[in-house]
Amino acid sequence: MGKVTSLFLLTALFVWIPGCVGQEPAVALKASLLANYDKSLRPVKAASTPVNVDFDISLKQLIDLAEKEQAFRMNLWLRLYWDDEYLTWNASDHGGVESLTIQSADVWRPDIFLYNNIAETYGALGTVTDLTVTSTGRVTYLLPAIFTSACPVDITRFPFDKQDCVLEFGSWIYPGDLVNISLVKSSADITGYTNSEEWILRGAPMERKVAYYSCCPEPYVSILFTLQLERRSFFYIFNMVLPCIILIVLNVFGFYIPPDSGERLGFFMTILLALVVFLQVLSGSLPATSTTTPQLGQFFAATIWLVGISCLASIVVIRMSYNSPPSRPLPRWLRLLLLRYLARLFCMNTIAEEKHVVHPVKEGVDNLVFMDHDGDTIQQKDTPNFALDLSLREIVRYCREYSAQAREKKEEEDDQDEWKMAALVLDRAFLFLVGLANIIVCVVLLR
Repeated sequence: MGKVTSLFLLTALFVWIPGCVGQEPAVALKASLLANYDKSLRPVKAASTPVNVDFDISLKQLIDLAEKEQAFRMNLWLRLYWDDEYLTWNASDHGGVESLTIQSADVWRPDIFLYNNIAETYGALGTVTDLTVTSTGRVTYLLPAIFTSACPVDITRFPFDKQDCVLEFGSWIYPGDLVNISLVKSSADITGYTNSEEWILRGAPMERKVAYYSCCPEPYVSILFTLQLERRSFFYIFNMVLPCIILIVLNVFGFYIPPDSGERLGFFMTILLALVVFLQVLSGSLPATSTTTPQLGQFFAATIWLVGISCLASIVVIRMSYNSPPSRPLPRWLRLLLLRYLARLFCMNTIAEEKHVVHPVKEGVDNLVFMDHDGDTIQQKDTPNFALDLSLREIVRYCREYSAQAREKKEEEDDQDEWKMAALVLDRAFLFLVGLANIIVCVVLLR
């Protein structure tokens, strides 16, 4: 039993010793490199030598683009490469160690900031990961980070809009002649990008910018990373545009409701209220700005105007159809415009050709039987007997009064019918005008 235990301890010792021996050169090398290292100074031996920093980005995910706050958040992996003249060694003198992993907080790092940052971190890069350095002094710093940046959102073409959000990275204190930032590639790496449910990524170009400021004569170098996005509009088309199109189609067919049914105005008012609700929902999700109006908002506003015009047209048609007595005749210019020209234009010739005439039979009977020459004497031509003069006077008077009342009532009814016919033609004209206006609005504002 004792032999077995001794054998086990001996085996474990032989396994542990090579590991310790393998780490000893790296530990000693790291200790010697950082012994007199000052991480607050640029890692160059000549003060005039710039530190060349190679900058690259790997885009991982677009977390959010808030139109109302005009800000967006994204997950990026920054890739920084530079040469540190104080972190070099001869690998053969240190057990063949070619590279070391060092805590990023222990060595100099370029003070890269996100200039248009709006988060509480002030845009500085953290020390969440270590960095690697080779024997030639080449430092590789791979840093994952979540950035929140300002992005002015142009909502003019919402929901068919395209947005360009720019992130500007650069050194905070070092000018370009001390820390020179260069691009590894002209665009970000998007091989590991997770597609967004709301936005389509059209491109991620990068550009090197050199700026001069009035405070300092030296150039300041920064990297502009542009995120080119296009909105996926199907959500808004399905949930907002399509119901609105159905409402404007109902707005056109609402003119087929008879004006005397009493339901037309209520129908149009219901459509109007529904459109106002859609407009309020849209306004709640967009920034409160007075400089631009979103295209979808223009579409809703134009549709509301058309439904309002339909309501006014219905009021006019109903008022013309029920012209309360005593009615006045239809003006000649309105008769020509509505009952002649527009009626023919809208294929309503039957209404235009209707005549309102007085039946000649009754007038002929009156003229043949009774004649009044001086207003006081009434004679019957073929009646020789004048004894019934008084009775005939009464009969004639009552007949004339009845005839006058009937003729007046008939004229009022004819005038009322003429107004109704004009109202029907005007209603058809409004139907075609509103339908044409709806088509123009859809084509212009939804293209």
